[in-house]
Amino acid sequence: MKKLFFIVLLFFTTFGFAKNMNVNYGVSFGVLGQLGQANVKLSESGNKYTIDIHAKTIGIVKAMSKNRTERHISEGHIINGKYISDSYSVFISYGNKTKEKIYKINHKTKVVTKQIIRKENGKVILNETEKLPFYSQNDLLSLYMNTPKLIAPPATEAKVYRFKAVGAENQDGNIEIRVPSNSEMTRYKKELGDGHKHYFKAIINQPIFASKRGEFMISVDSDGVTNKAILQDLLLFGDLVAVKK
Repeated sequence: MKKLFFIVLLFFTTFGFAKNMNVNYGVSFGVLGQLGQANVKLSESGNKYTIDIHAKTIGIVKAMSKNRTERHISEGHIINGKYISDSYSVFISYGNKTKEKIYKINHKTKVVTKQIIRKENGKVILNETEKLPFYSQNDLLSLYMNTPKLIAPPATEAKVYRFKAVGAENQDGNIEIRVPSNSEMTRYKKELGDGHKHYFKAIINQPIFASKRGEFMISVDSDGVTNKAILQDLLLFGDLVAVKK
């Protein structure tokens, strides 16, 4: 269930240009129907930014996950149009339990710390802090917002970009973005629809149902907002699809 919710969150992540936005998404999974909803907000003030995602499960997943909700917040500063994360916070609630993960990024010392706070019935049962084994200027949210500035447009050959992101420590911080070649673009447009500004594949390097590496085909509009994302042919259930509302 945790892995499924991570998929829902990934779909809601924006790939962006817009300086201020408020976007809603829905996720469906073949014959199972609607699984999740989320609201994505990006705001800038001077050289500061905030990305705020509030996601919740619905339908069968809501019952199975004990009404799980998540809120992810990336806060930081802007240098030459690039979002540099200073902190990344995750708030998770399900049943009578809550979990907070608070990441602090020190760019001078290149040290990232992660604090975990767990509560049951409002009582703290765990509060610990650790140092991550890697450093990055990006967290999961800022990375996808910065992606247009970090990759080149489609070319004759496909190209794979590898990045580190705070919040992705379960896969050693590794995130891959694959830009399809010109010859592959026909397939992407068939699956995701024609007329979008960007097409790419995000690879999270962990098995998702029948997808060994968790590979998502994604289309992005000219305003920098994700329009549609697909994880295809999962077991007997069909495709996992996220669409902007």
